[in-house]
Amino acid sequence: MKKVNLSFMAVMIISLVIILIMNTMAVFAYRDEVLSIETRKDNMLSFNIKHSNLQDHLRSNAKLYLRTHDERYKSEFLNLRNRYMIKDTFALEYRVFTKAQANQSLKAILNKTDFTIASQVDYIEFNKQEHNTYVLFSNYIHQLIDLYSAAVNEKDLSMIMSPEFDSLYDGQAQLMTELTKRYIDRLNQQEDTALSHQNFLELSLVVISMLLLCFATATFYFILRENAYNFYFSKLYNTVVENIDGGIAILDQDYRFDYMNPKYKEILGISEENHKGKTLHDTFEQHLADTLETATMDNLSGEGKLDLIIENKKKNIVYGYFTIDDDRGNNKYVHLIRDATKTEELQGQLRKQLNEINFYSKAKDSFIANFSHEIKTPINAILGMVHFLKSTRLSQNQKDLVRKIETSSDILLTIISDVLDLSKIKNNSLCLYPSDFSLEMVIKNVEDMFSNQLSSKGIEWQTDYDFNKHLCLHLDKTRFVQVLVNLINNACKFTESGYVKLSVETLSENEEVVLLQFCVEDTGIGIAEKDISKLFQEFEQLENHLTKQHTGTGLGLYICKNIIESMDGRMWVKSTKGQGSKFYFSLPALKALEVKLNATTNVINTIPLDGNGGKALVVEDTEINAEVAVKLLNDVNIACDTVADGASAVEMCKKRPSHYYNIILMDIHMPIMDGYTAAEILKKKLLITSPIVALTASDINDQTRAEHADIIESFILKPFKAAAFYKAIAPYFPQQDKNMPPYINRKIHPEATGPNEAKVLNAYEKGNFTEKKAQERDPFAGREDAIKNLGGLESIYYKHVDKFRINYANTAEHIATLLAERNYDEARRLAHSIKGLGGTLGMLDVMESSSELEKAIQKGEGYDFRVELENFDTELKAAINAI
Repeated sequence: MKKVNLSFMAVMIISLVIILIMNTMAVFAYRDEVLSIETRKDNMLSFNIKHSNLQDHLRSNAKLYLRTHDERYKSEFLNLRNRYMIKDTFALEYRVFTKAQANQSLKAILNKTDFTIASQVDYIEFNKQEHNTYVLFSNYIHQLIDLYSAAVNEKDLSMIMSPEFDSLYDGQAQLMTELTKRYIDRLNQQEDTALSHQNFLELSLVVISMLLLCFATATFYFILRENAYNFYFSKLYNTVVENIDGGIAILDQDYRFDYMNPKYKEILGISEENHKGKTLHDTFEQHLADTLETATMDNLSGEGKLDLIIENKKKNIVYGYFTIDDDRGNNKYVHLIRDATKTEELQGQLRKQLNEINFYSKAKDSFIANFSHEIKTPINAILGMVHFLKSTRLSQNQKDLVRKIETSSDILLTIISDVLDLSKIKNNSLCLYPSDFSLEMVIKNVEDMFSNQLSSKGIEWQTDYDFNKHLCLHLDKTRFVQVLVNLINNACKFTESGYVKLSVETLSENEEVVLLQFCVEDTGIGIAEKDISKLFQEFEQLENHLTKQHTGTGLGLYICKNIIESMDGRMWVKSTKGQGSKFYFSLPALKALEVKLNATTNVINTIPLDGNGGKALVVEDTEINAEVAVKLLNDVNIACDTVADGASAVEMCKKRPSHYYNIILMDIHMPIMDGYTAAEILKKKLLITSPIVALTASDINDQTRAEHADIIESFILKPFKAAAFYKAIAPYFPQQDKNMPPYINRKIHPEATGPNEAKVLNAYEKGNFTEKKAQERDPFAGREDAIKNLGGLESIYYKHVDKFRINYANTAEHIATLLAERNYDEARRLAHSIKGLGGTLGMLDVMESSSELEKAIQKGEGYDFRVELENFDTELKAAINAI
């Protein structure tokens, strides 16, 4: 430390001395420059005076000659003119203040000849502008001299008394004044700059001198303290090195020990006190010396580990080498060692514990996967049996119980899905599978999902959309819908009156990417400010568990937030207790080419499949699930064979032709032989041509589908409902009735988007969808299906019908007013709401007419809405009067 300080002080003192000398030289240089500038100003003034005197002499001699005709004056005039104009020997005084300001050529001219006007101009250093002024001035002088000469030669005094002469004379005087002013001003600026630099340097001389004095004083102080510091550091070095928890040894160039501290001796088991000058072989046993020499001497600047047996004990030694120079410049090798035996033992224990943690983590993941599979399997049986039970003759109380069983099963399935999503999030295995979809169509589908729930609670549905209706996104559609559904479901769950509103705003957009912001707003119970920070935590519910009124696991928002963030988006909430909440999320998305969607068709959600005596093989190890599948198949005229494992399926197919079965339903997880293995054998060894459709309760991603695409036609995820099951198997059972297309192609009229699609289809197929006269139609033709969709409770159905009569009896007049005010968005929204309510309550004609009105309103200003509005008014009044 002391040597470093002294070296620094010495460098600083030398640097300051150099700077001081350079500053001093610069000060003198600037002083010399100031004197030179003053001299140049004097020379310019002398230059001005000499020119003025020359003009005066020429003018005076010319006038005297012309007035007296005395030849002496003429001779003097001609002599002055010739010296100036021809020989340029009109001498001027030129002062050189310092030798530094006079270059060699100037000194030579001063020593040999008179310094004439032309010579002086070369050294007076005009800039370009000043030089131009001087040239103009010279032209004026030459014109004056020409007038003088002409007047003298012609003996005409009037020539030098004319206005032309006076103008030239005044002009040259003005030019000389202007030239002198510009030149002197420029020199004054240079002089001011030089003086400011000189003053700064003189001030810096004082500062540098003071710094030099301070550093010199400090250096003297450090020199005085050097011995004391050396003693202190020597003592500190000895204390630290002797007591450090690591071995230190110093070896010379011949690898002989100069020093070793007590810890070095302890670690390597050295008992001798006198070690100085000894080699490794003199100090250690042969095998230990060879090991140390091989491991360390060949790599003196390296580091590593050694496993040594010292005094019959195994030790893990960590070593390192580096080199230093002593005060004579000789190389020394510093050997550092540390006993890492206990550290290695602890690390071994930690590795063992880590392996156990990884084992239990994998076991947990396996448990969750198996758990979900095992629970989904009986749920599938429950849903299947509920489906069959609903088709039997039940009392009203039994129907209510069946509905509750189905609802509870759906809730349980939702909980299982949340737990699986949580597991994926925790393991960073939440995968996204982007696809192209129409944003408008997806949002409309989500709206339809909640129309019944909102209308049953009397909650108004509001929208505010600001995006291109043709916008198509490239996102994971399933996860995107999952977030929207979860947020809207929460809003419905916690709102008893008022409205739920979905807003979509385009924040920014270019040719490739669009940034959207979604907001789900409600007028529900709201959230206290202190609880908002807990909202997105897993398993967090803000209700007290003892007074809980709403279902849920507390995972939904946590999962939604992670889904949005995995899509590079952001989710947040604004809420006030008792006033409602606003859940926002922003999402950047790649824009996709416009998706070709047939928005005028929807698939019927009933059982329109006729198996026509087809055959199916059901491979299912769970008896009750097999029973559900067989019953569903038998209900649509499909004969079934059943086996309980993959091996039995292989044996069964060996006895049948390759195309015997229309379809093979293959469970994946089975004893003896799993479904994938069985499908591999059936397709690649037995060359079975029957399509194999997998039944599984496990999540299936695109990678799994692609991996088994050559043996598995498609997947049916358990638990499934009857409609989804029939939809999946329909392509493999062609319909015999040519007038009725198969299920997969069976479409309904575009307006039949409610829950009563089957009845609307019947009317449509009979050709009387729009042609029936009003008096022949029942305004509540879909009443029976509507009651079924509301859980079979007629009291609830008629309660909603009564609410519809009270709230929407005058809707036609309201829409007419909105159209008159050109409020097309609100008018269209209201027509859309009536369409959904009409479908929900079985008012098929109201649903049809409101849909036609909605499409008409979408055409905007300039379209005549009267026909559609009149039809809507007629159908609405017919329904209201029938209540």
